[in-house]
Amino acid sequence: MFEDWKRAWREAVENFRRELNEPESAGEPAARVRAMEREIRAARDALRHLDEAIEDAAREARAERESERVCVRREKLAAGVGDAETVRLAAEYAARHAERAGVLERKSAVLREERTLLGRDLEAMERVFDAQPKPAPEAGAVHELTEQRKREDRDFSKLEREAREKAASERLEELKRKLR
Repeated sequence: MFEDWKRAWREAVENFRRELNEPESAGEPAARVRAMEREIRAARDALRHLDEAIEDAAREARAERESERVCVRREKLAAGVGDAETVRLAAEYAARHAERAGVLERKSAVLREERTLLGRDLEAMERVFDAQPKPAPEAGAVHELTEQRKREDRDFSKLEREAREKAASERLEELKRKLR
């Protein structure tokens, strides 16, 4: 997963730079602007995925720290009743959880640093894009975009409604199973 979003990020930045450095005569200005917008969206998506990876690593690290605390508590309880085998196992598992938590905490820190760098790249892309002259949209193109967005909104609303209905149906089935 990490390599996928990193590759997507590199591609988005490279494509953006290529579009930026392409001579005006190489393509229609509106197409160039749309391509740059696509690359900025791709970069934003990559950052969103990175944010999710950071949160996942942090959440896993917290869970490992909690597991470590549980093992340490079990070790102390076992020591109090003289159960040497449980003491040994609890100490062993506490060490494993602590090691994994440390790795996940470092991973989260490195991903946050990476996010800072990529965030600066995105800000630079957006500044350059905002400074680019934008062609005036043709009247027909604006109407077509509006209609397309309306169709997409209807489709999205339909998908959301279906998802809500499915979730409600699943909840109802779960309640029925519990009542049986």
